[in-house]
Amino acid sequence: MIKTKKFQLTKNEYFLFIIRILLKKQWWFYAFMLFLSIAILFKDKKDSLDVFMIVFGFLFPTITFFRYWRFANSKENENFFREMQHEIFKDKIVSTVGEISESTIDLKSFIKVLELNDLFLLYLSKDQCIYFPKRIFETKEDENWFRNEVFLKIKNK
Repeated sequence: MIKTKKFQLTKNEYFLFIIRILLKKQWWFYAFMLFLSIAILFKDKKDSLDVFMIVFGFLFPTITFFRYWRFANSKENENFFREMQHEIFKDKIVSTVGEISESTIDLKSFIKVLELNDLFLLYLSKDQCIYFPKRIFETKEDENWFRNEVFLKIKNK
């Protein structure tokens, strides 16, 4: 069993991690749109479809990032930014949010995992996950224990 440090996710951290997840899944689409728009931009003769593709190619990623920024900064997401702490066992995770809320989740409830450079994500459903920034582990040994006893077990099931 390990116990993490108390931590709070900031709105900027939350925004950056949902953008990284989006780009991890769909980077090729955004890269293709930007490449196509730039290629058409340098074309000599442009018709109305070319102008539309240029505008769409630059506006769509911008609007998408803005939507995610609005979502991350929404007042409806205040629970994401409360102080929390996790107690991690080999078979369950006990999370304490704020002073009064505590929940226990069996490891069998997780359906998939994702690791980013500074973050572990354990998914309960397609759109719902629990996040573990790597900075919350007391020691490198705790992080390695978590990776071996929890993360890899869920990943390999």
